[in-house]
Amino acid sequence: MRENKDVEVRKSEIIAAAKNLFYTKGYTKTTTQDIVDALKISRGLLYYHFNSKEDILFWIVERQVEPMLAKLRSITYDEKLSAKEKITKFLGSTVNSEPPVDSRDYLLQDVLQSPENTYLMDKNCHKLTYVMFDYFTHILKQGNYEGIFHVQYPEEMAAFFMTAFSFVMNDSFYHKNDSEIASRYFIAFKHLLNQTLGSKELLFEIEV
Repeated sequence: MRENKDVEVRKSEIIAAAKNLFYTKGYTKTTTQDIVDALKISRGLLYYHFNSKEDILFWIVERQVEPMLAKLRSITYDEKLSAKEKITKFLGSTVNSEPPVDSRDYLLQDVLQSPENTYLMDKNCHKLTYVMFDYFTHILKQGNYEGIFHVQYPEEMAAFFMTAFSFVMNDSFYHKNDSEIASRYFIAFKHLLNQTLGSKELLFEIEV
């Protein structure tokens, strides 16, 4: 008799098996049949939970960014922090986030940056942007209330800021350049915030 498992349990098993195959065999060489064989399940059961191998990769990436989003949410709604403190911690948490628990996850980041996975990268960036947009809007409105910022359209500005930030910082051009070139993009973004949020004092000291 076939064992019926909870949906989330089964999904976790599929993701774990797929990750192991991606690490050992390589993402491009791994097939959905390999995943089916590793778990000894039917193809129908695999496709009940995931549409494709690419869909599994997207879920893996989503799980990797969950800790960062949880940290951003904690910063955003921390009543002890001022808007200026929040915005500094917010950006620091996106760039200096914790490294993957398994160092081999960097291999999957390289896979995601490959040209054939451009759609998945865009999909991931869009989802990140929507979440970060809500958080950043909250911070900008708090800054207006505190008199620290003077942003006339906080929701619209948050949309522009987070869309630009997410897509630039997650683009392969940013990641494949040396650290000095890549860091200039982050410095430029902080410079942009200094100029556009209407703060009487600098939010960030710009490195020279």
